[in-house]
Amino acid sequence: MFLSLVPLLYVGWMRLRGRIESLEIRDRSKRTGPFLVVIGASVMAFAAVWGMEIRGRRLIAALVGCHVLNTSLLFLITTWWKISVHCASVAGAVATLTFAHHHVPGTVLDASPVDGLLLGGGTVLVLAILWARVRSQAHTLGQAVAGTGLGLAPYVELLALARWVGV
Repeated sequence: MFLSLVPLLYVGWMRLRGRIESLEIRDRSKRTGPFLVVIGASVMAFAAVWGMEIRGRRLIAALVGCHVLNTSLLFLITTWWKISVHCASVAGAVATLTFAHHHVPGTVLDASPVDGLLLGGGTVLVLAILWARVRSQAHTLGQAVAGTGLGLAPYVELLALARWVGV
């Protein structure tokens, strides 16, 4: 809810009010509000998770913390250079699934006989999004590759936090 629904509702509200022309928000100067909403909602999600007594709390908090960090980096970069948020988002999701697959015992991916197909499909999806963003001239190859690279950061960040999160 915090990481997807709140930002989506805010961007939809901006579109309905005519503050943006499309949901893509190609005009970088109009991305400030959505980025601040995403970061704020993510901080609220972190606080909510941290306040709960649930199994895997540290791992979930680390995932949300990585989201806050990487979204903040995207926000800073996009103030002076156009980086692909689409590529970063999809690559981040695949990186997170890959981390869970390789380092978190007992995940759904462990139990699935098609786990390799799922992760392979994620890789194909990342490449397809990269290609589409360049092909549609929404980004240069460098901007799409940079977004993809930043999107892969959660794997490394979670690996660095692995002992703290208990995996």
